[in-house]
Amino acid sequence: MNQRHRQTAGKAWIPLAFLAAYLLAFFVLPVGKMLIAGFANEEHQLASGSIAIFLDNPLYIESLLNSVMVALGASVLAALAAVPIAVTLWRFRLQPPLILELFGFLPLFVPPFMLSLSLQSLLGRGGALGMVLQTVGDLDPALWGLPGMMVIEAIHYFPLVLVTLVLNTASFAQQAHEAARLGNSWSRLITRVFLPLGFPGLAFGMAITFLKTLDDLATPLSLGITNLIAPQAFFRVSTYGSQDPLSSLMAVAMIAISIVVWIVSSGFVRHGAIDWNPASGGRTLAIQPAHRRIGMLCLAGISAFYITCYSGMILNSLAGIWSHTPLPESYVLSHYASALESETGSFINTLVYCGLAAILDVVIGLAMARAIEHSPPRWNKALSWGAAALLSVPGVALAIAYLQFFQGTQLPLLGQPLDATWFLLPMAFSVRGLPFAMRACAFALQSLPAPYVEAASLSGASRLSIGLRVILPMMAFGLTVAFLICFGIAAVDLSSAMLLVPSETDAPVSYSIYLHMQTSTGRGTGSALAILTIGFVALAMSAFVLAARRGWNPASSFRRIMFPGTPTR
Repeated sequence: MNQRHRQTAGKAWIPLAFLAAYLLAFFVLPVGKMLIAGFANEEHQLASGSIAIFLDNPLYIESLLNSVMVALGASVLAALAAVPIAVTLWRFRLQPPLILELFGFLPLFVPPFMLSLSLQSLLGRGGALGMVLQTVGDLDPALWGLPGMMVIEAIHYFPLVLVTLVLNTASFAQQAHEAARLGNSWSRLITRVFLPLGFPGLAFGMAITFLKTLDDLATPLSLGITNLIAPQAFFRVSTYGSQDPLSSLMAVAMIAISIVVWIVSSGFVRHGAIDWNPASGGRTLAIQPAHRRIGMLCLAGISAFYITCYSGMILNSLAGIWSHTPLPESYVLSHYASALESETGSFINTLVYCGLAAILDVVIGLAMARAIEHSPPRWNKALSWGAAALLSVPGVALAIAYLQFFQGTQLPLLGQPLDATWFLLPMAFSVRGLPFAMRACAFALQSLPAPYVEAASLSGASRLSIGLRVILPMMAFGLTVAFLICFGIAAVDLSSAMLLVPSETDAPVSYSIYLHMQTSTGRGTGSALAILTIGFVALAMSAFVLAARRGWNPASSFRRIMFPGTPTR
């Protein structure tokens, strides 16, 4: 038995070594070189000159502080909006339908700059509400400055914060209601039960909001905001090249802030990482019709609010002539036709880049999940949280690290520098999607009943036959989930794409939307392309729900996939 355990453990190190080589080449060495470039001179000695320039420049210090303030403000605003609604749903024991829970994760798969551009079309001087409410003042978000950025990010990530709260607290709604019937006040139950249960999910949602806002590059540029650290790093690289030490310092500062936020939030997530599936302990009480109506009104109000927020982009995509009138003077479908005809290349680019990244994530995530499963307990936690920590790496920082590390590296077959090709894009996407892939692959492994595999082995079947006819079919759904999650996250990673894409013809869909929306003549096509993208994501999520109902329990499993670091067993 001990010999068998040692053989299994020895085999586990093979995929772990493969994983280490991958992370070494595409994460550790590039980021390490960037750290050296930021703090050392050509003789690899500590250089205080670039640090002094950074600290002496008021714009850079202001940009760093503004970025922290906007990210923190967005996460706090999203939390303040989510808590009352989550309390209402919990108070009346209303569990949102699975489709609404999954749509709560939609912000991870849709770039926030789309909301920014939609609100500009809606609230600007020539927009629908902007014309109607012009007596109130100029409502164009582009004129709001940093508070506008804060509000837009909060609106965008609010569903994510809300659904993490709901997933963390819904299991105890029935017990809380029974406790209230025994004389406990709801104010006491909310402070003593709801908030302790929900705080880990709230911390995770706020952390993701903070990290994504800090890393966001397209939204501030679409609003004309440049005094943030991500746009400043982008401008430094665009002006002075990837070897600029000040851009390295900015990237290092972003990584340091992200790591601190991730460590703080992971402590709360780890503290509350319990599989909450308590027994009811009594009969299930029927939900009163009035309570159900209140919950449905809350969910309907949220849906109507977001439809209104994106109505500016919807109108833009259908507008034939729209100039200084509340609504378009004519409606056409030519923008959709133009988007489908002219952006075929960007769709293909997205499929190639994100598909390669997702496949790589599934393979590496499966190898890591397998290695963690067979590793000693003390290594298990370290590896799990080490992979989850990749969430704290900003896309801007990783792109700068790639440009510095791979500059001048020649491809043996193509004969051109690696940084002049699209190859670095899927590699950056895969690094950032690996934590979610590892979680989903861990669940795919759990869906594999060991007795079936042992029975197939005893029957004399070969390893290849067992893998193709037993293991792969049982893991197919879990691996598909991992692929879809990683594909969706890679498709909206604009921070990496805007620095690593070699030319406009090599741009993915999200970057093409951004480029179209920067021109007055391309807003219709860009809006149509954005609506098609959002529609495709919504359709994929709906199909996922239909497939999940056939033999998977996403109500408990999806929470642990999207909460990296929580136990998988």
